[in-house]
Amino acid sequence: MIRSRSRWKAVRRSSAASSLSRTACELLAAQGEPQVTSDKQTFNPFTGVYDLQGNVHVEIGDRIITGDAAQVSMYKLEVHGQGNITLREGDITFDCDTVDVYGKEKTAYVAGNMNFTQGDMIISADTGSFNWSTKNAVFNGNVIVNGEPKNGEVIYNVREKVFVN
Repeated sequence: MIRSRSRWKAVRRSSAASSLSRTACELLAAQGEPQVTSDKQTFNPFTGVYDLQGNVHVEIGDRIITGDAAQVSMYKLEVHGQGNITLREGDITFDCDTVDVYGKEKTAYVAGNMNFTQGDMIISADTGSFNWSTKNAVFNGNVIVNGEPKNGEVIYNVREKVFVN
């Protein structure tokens, strides 16, 4: 008798977790929250975190992130991606090794082999960030703008297409 109760509890827990996963995803999709695809994915309904592996594609509004792997927190609105990352919004693109997106801050942090492009503007640096509210892209470490090395931090406003500093 105990076995069947334990088995029933496990089945109920699994069924509840599956229902919660479907319900959470349906609610988030209706709100325009992140849409995720990959070759392999697991979802923890209790933490709201997707673990994505292979051909990762994450859409958050008009932003698209692609790469080799990512962890997407649906509840925190965060994306942490690794390997061959491309972050694209409108006419701007960041190519890099890693990205950490914090939806509540409206900011993405990129690092490793980082290249930014917008039209004819090409900026490479060790690290960078982009804030969707201010539309400022900030670059640090070995910054090169259209082939010309720059000293210190470089801030570029993508809306106005001008350097802020």
